[in-house]
Amino acid sequence: MVSSVRYESDLFRDGVAIVNTIFDIGKLHELNTVASKLPPFVGLTEGGRWMNHTDVEQCVEDIDWAYHWARTPEDNTFINDIILPTLQGVADVVFDSTDWGWQTTNQYIMSNGQHDLAPAPHLDAPYLWPQMLDVQMAKDLPKGPLSLTFMVPLVDFTPDNGATAYVPGTHRHIYDTAMWEDLKPHLRTFFNDNYIQPSVPLGSFACLYGNCLHSVMANKTDTVRRGIIYRAIRQDALDEMTRLGLG
Repeated sequence: MVSSVRYESDLFRDGVAIVNTIFDIGKLHELNTVASKLPPFVGLTEGGRWMNHTDVEQCVEDIDWAYHWARTPEDNTFINDIILPTLQGVADVVFDSTDWGWQTTNQYIMSNGQHDLAPAPHLDAPYLWPQMLDVQMAKDLPKGPLSLTFMVPLVDFTPDNGATAYVPGTHRHIYDTAMWEDLKPHLRTFFNDNYIQPSVPLGSFACLYGNCLHSVMANKTDTVRRGIIYRAIRQDALDEMTRLGLG
């Protein structure tokens, strides 16, 4: 069982929490081997070009990835029987009910290769929709957390290999996402001046509110940093996503 005292306090204060020493490291090593063989689904090239799934499917040459996402295997017993029930218990506490669900279109294994690209600070769904910036569920729906993103390392997450960086406390703000493109330069400066980049040891996991400003960071090592990403979303936000045709 995951003790809720520490992570609830950290989430409330910072918008992000790290839960230590939960999962069997040997099983995580096995899962990392499985994950290393999964085909990329979407991602960013070393040249800074975003590749959606259609781009990836149509590309006939090898892609020089900076980082990419692969679909999480649906039949892995370690994920289904151990990891997901653990994460579900945290989401039940955070949403104070079982009135939430997984974002089924965003269940990925992220692989962050060696690169030195600049951070791209952002918010997660349903707080930010790049394709529909005028959709602002944080303003339109009742108060309270709308989403919780989980990251389960398959190798140690460290500042050297690009551990995710956050700006603590930014989850307390409601952003005018309709102005997101204008805000980006200011947010980059703000992020670079204020981010923290905590390590997340293998066997642990990180969770963050979707409106905590965060970014993948440069990997300065020659080893791929790989981890599982799942996102829990409050049911009223999921219903709104369905109504609007958003993933």
